[in-house]
Amino acid sequence: MPRHDDEDTPPAKKFRIQRRRLGKIIQMRPDGSFGFIEAEDYREDVFFHKDVWDGRVQRHGREVRLLPEEGMWVEFELDEVKFEVEKRLRALVVRPTNRPIGRKLSGRDATFKIIMHHPNAKRKRPTWRNKE
Repeated sequence: MPRHDDEDTPPAKKFRIQRRRLGKIIQMRPDGSFGFIEAEDYREDVFFHKDVWDGRVQRHGREVRLLPEEGMWVEFELDEVKFEVEKRLRALVVRPTNRPIGRKLSGRDATFKIIMHHPNAKRKRPTWRNKE
């Protein structure tokens, strides 16, 4: 019986683009081991562990390390795999933000170039075509 290679190959992993989201720390455990973020995109709170905290910030030309505290505005990335499996929100990376409160990220904030067209823009016909 011929053997098929399709049976042995693992399924291809889904490519994910991580989006940075904005939220506010609403609760921290007193020992600082974990906390919860009130996200602007979700109704549920997002869990984060102290191991995913990145508190490095540039202040007056020097790098300063901040500790997470309640009321601090942060940017975070979600663990999409955990959400698909367990339907729970957990952050992969959490860092303080200097972004204005209530301003969501746009294409200009992306690290790669995004080409976007205005939704109301109309396509113009080339001038060399015959007008009918």
